[in-house]
Amino acid sequence: MRSKYIINPLVRTAVIASLLLTLVSGVTYAALQSQSKLTGSSIQTATANLLVGKDTTTLSNTSSGYAFNNLIPGGTLTPSGGHPVYLKNAGGTPLSLKFAVSSLPTNLNGVDLTKVMIHLNSTASGQSQSFPLQTLVDGYATGGSTITLVPVLFSDQTHPFTMQVSMAKDAFDGQTASIGAIDFVITGTATS
Repeated sequence: MRSKYIINPLVRTAVIASLLLTLVSGVTYAALQSQSKLTGSSIQTATANLLVGKDTTTLSNTSSGYAFNNLIPGGTLTPSGGHPVYLKNAGGTPLSLKFAVSSLPTNLNGVDLTKVMIHLNSTASGQSQSFPLQTLVDGYATGGSTITLVPVLFSDQTHPFTMQVSMAKDAFDGQTASIGAIDFVITGTATS
């Protein structure tokens, strides 16, 4: 005689759901354990390499400065045509430019350095920007004053400038004055 075994429908549903859940979670578990690799990766920054020179052929990280002679306090900018300065971005990233003086200038005659102006003139755009010498000295510790004539110097771009100086008539008392050991620094900072 055959025995009739009856399974409660709720129990049967629970068993089937449990079996299906075990089967599905086993498949999902295996998919979560799959791995792929990217080996030997590296990260390297772009280069920042600002060069300066008195012409377009001899550019380097350092160039000798200029003598600004025969300056007349209260007179015109000296020299009349300006000394040439070329900046080239030889690096791989665009640069914003700042201007400062890294040395404490010799100033035996007590010239008020706030009344001595350094003028940068962009020969490409015809625009000029002026900086008090004292501001350039003081600003070195914080990175310098922003050169707005060239908002960004792009990679492999060379920009021509001229540099001139002027002095207020009341910048000092005496027959003559001299300021020396001035190290102008132009810093290029990577920008996006």
